[in-house]
Amino acid sequence: MAMRYTKDAKANNVQIPKSRTNGWQASWKKFLIDMMYLRGYVALYPNFPNQQSFSTNHMEPGAHISALDNVVKHDKEDFEVPLLRQDYWRMLPQGKLPPTTKLPVINLFNRRSSLKGLKTAGAALQQDVLPCKPKELVLVNHATGLPDHCSAF
Repeated sequence: MAMRYTKDAKANNVQIPKSRTNGWQASWKKFLIDMMYLRGYVALYPNFPNQQSFSTNHMEPGAHISALDNVVKHDKEDFEVPLLRQDYWRMLPQGKLPPTTKLPVINLFNRRSSLKGLKTAGAALQQDVLPCKPKELVLVNHATGLPDHCSAF
């Protein structure tokens, strides 16, 4: 992870074409989104009534909120949403999640896609970033936390 940090975010070796994350410096969310894109991972994002959520943004000062050079004024109402306080399983059809094959897949740019489409897009960028072959995994050196070598899956 440390090798992914650069003083200039544009110099980072992972640049997802047209992604807002390319300009982010050291946000944990940048690294998560980059990893998910490269590997074709997905997140199940719930849409509960009244914008209820499992988490909310409390507008703590940081790189975006209350930053000295930020010219955008952020309204708390735009970020803070009510927390879900009831058992959400009762909101699901028959009290369970539908099969994953029945769920819509939306890519990073809010366009309808497929799981295969996500993996294909990530694999195309991976060829520019990782030296491993398609059926290999990057193994990490446990002492340094840095990528060490490729290994067959």
